[in-house]
Amino acid sequence: MKKINFTFIFLMSCTVLYGQADSASFTLPKTIIKISPLQFAIQTFEIGIEQFNSAYSKSFNVSAGIRTGSNNYENGFGGGIELGFRKYAAPMKFRVRNNRESYQGIYYGFFARGDYFKGEDAYYNSGSNTIDKISSIGAGFTIGFQKTIWQIIILDMYVGGAYRYSDIQQSGYYNGQPDYRSTYDIFDPGYTGIYPKIGLKIGIGL
Repeated sequence: MKKINFTFIFLMSCTVLYGQADSASFTLPKTIIKISPLQFAIQTFEIGIEQFNSAYSKSFNVSAGIRTGSNNYENGFGGGIELGFRKYAAPMKFRVRNNRESYQGIYYGFFARGDYFKGEDAYYNSGSNTIDKISSIGAGFTIGFQKTIWQIIILDMYVGGAYRYSDIQQSGYYNGQPDYRSTYDIFDPGYTGIYPKIGLKIGIGL
């Protein structure tokens, strides 16, 4: 339900009618630093940077994060890095609507990502002492809407999809047998397959 509500809000935001551009009373920075609050739900802290070109029509993005656990693991720790490119179909331009000033833009983008995670398997309640070492790579596509509020805060909302491949190296045993799990959900570090890319980032200029 939360994903459906967020997607609805995103689509409504993208249908906003732009007002006529006026003389800008503030300048949009070319470099923006962002955090991803939704990532806290999967025990991940992620921070990123978006760098615009001079026309604010393209940008390069890099983000990195650390993960301290998962529902299927205890004593877990890992990290990841994501590289992306965005093309703004509607470049970030100064707009005035109902006396409210902002920079707004709509973009599509491509990204590639790599992650590593190591965790003690807590899937079984007793007898398990397995350790998973997971390396994953993936790539995907997003469509997003970005705007400034209060002149200094940037909201970045996007939806899309991606594919991830995970390689799992496991050591240890459960009751004398290797503990190989057959399935992982999309929020688990060991998931392989197609997954949704839905997010909200909050940023500020550098």
